[in-house]
Amino acid sequence: MAGASDKKQAASNTKILKEIHILNISSIIITSLIIFSFNRPQSKKWFIIFNLISIGFQYILEKTGRPKYGLKNGSKLLISSGEDLTQSGLTEYFFDIIYLTNLCNIILIIFGSNYIWLLFLSIPIYAGYKFRGLISLVLNMLGIKTGGNKNSNDSQIEKEQQGPVKSKRQTKLEARGNKQKVKYSH
Repeated sequence: MAGASDKKQAASNTKILKEIHILNISSIIITSLIIFSFNRPQSKKWFIIFNLISIGFQYILEKTGRPKYGLKNGSKLLISSGEDLTQSGLTEYFFDIIYLTNLCNIILIIFGSNYIWLLFLSIPIYAGYKFRGLISLVLNMLGIKTGGNKNSNDSQIEKEQQGPVKSKRQTKLEARGNKQKVKYSH
């Protein structure tokens, strides 16, 4: 038997999937009607390619996030609540790409130009921005310096020769430790 949290997640996932399906399908249908009616832009190739990618991501979200139900004694029983569609990470990126495709569809209706699809270049730029910390960590582990100038090595050597820098707390504790302690004799 499913717990309350599984039932909430199943309801949330169902609602999210319904909304994303309605948004994506209506965007594709309206854009298709307009661009094929007015025949602009001339080439529909990019519209088809990027919307197929969006539909592919929507399919992945559907397969991983849709709750699964079964029947037991004539009643509907929750078997699996599906993956949480509100989680960050890859799921979030799938939603971002679907929303970006829908935004491009709307802008395509307004301007009628295939240059709109250049907005998809923001995806690898954003991914590079998100992974820059990971990349610099890997490069540092390999011993490759990331940025800075040649003088940074010299200043690092000087800091090591001076010894470790002490915090205020460490300094106060050492000062208390150096005070003469009173010894009581019996």
